[in-house]
Amino acid sequence: MKSDLPIRPEETDKNNACISISDCDYPELLKNIYDPPKLLFFKGNKKLLHYKNLLTVVGSRQTTDYHRNTLEKIITDLKDTSIVIVSGLAVGIDRMAHRYALDNDLPTIAVLGSSLDERKLYPQENLSLAREIINKGGLLLSEQSPQTKTQLWHFPKRNRILAGLSKTTVVISGAKKSGTLITAQVAIDEGREVLALPGNINLRLNQGPNKLIKAGAGLLNCSKDILRIYNIDKQIIKRKITFKNKAHAKIYSLLQTESIKLVDLAARLNMPLAKINPLISEMEIRGIIKLNNLNQLEII
Repeated sequence: MKSDLPIRPEETDKNNACISISDCDYPELLKNIYDPPKLLFFKGNKKLLHYKNLLTVVGSRQTTDYHRNTLEKIITDLKDTSIVIVSGLAVGIDRMAHRYALDNDLPTIAVLGSSLDERKLYPQENLSLAREIINKGGLLLSEQSPQTKTQLWHFPKRNRILAGLSKTTVVISGAKKSGTLITAQVAIDEGREVLALPGNINLRLNQGPNKLIKAGAGLLNCSKDILRIYNIDKQIIKRKITFKNKAHAKIYSLLQTESIKLVDLAARLNMPLAKINPLISEMEIRGIIKLNNLNQLEII
């Protein structure tokens, strides 16, 4: 089952656009952190901001075969799920997280410390990757306006956005004092889940994750640790569901990205509740959707 919906042209902006904290497009999880950005500049598919299963991946600029291979295996195993990979487009682990996401047809969001203006985008060596992210239905985000000159302090500041967008932050590598640990600490302070990849205690790049695990962070062994947090059963995700009724297919498509109240579903479909209720009942009988404890319809 594809995790992302077809992207309509009006949902994608390859030029600089802006979302205010008062806009309905502003992501709810990010709005709830301490000191959320008042404005978010974006390029690409802003619809990703409302996907349920955003996962932030952070790590060091320097890498080893262990970190690269483990990250590739984990993200590859997330293929065909509803996970969206969020990272910072830096060199090293960030770049690899975006690269492996694209290679496995997973949506990805890059949160930059620089402006999104291509002449100011940092690092410039990742400009082609940034373009590819947009062209493949991903999203670039920054709180820096197109006119802003990049400053060093922008990068640790953007780490709160990385942590704030997602329910869970995964720490692949990093020294005891690093931007990676800043992101992890923000996630912890905001009551979010943190998973850390354990490693050789004699390697500096493993000091950060090992420290987090010692302090109580979850231990990352494989993709199942991530799927468990998001309550995703990959066997269910992979099943193929066909619909003879186009209305059933439309309902299923809408519910792939979020849970929806019945009245809101009726509004989106532009159909009266009297016509929708039998459709919902049929899908519930088939074991495809259910009504959750918030009185919202969701995919099982």
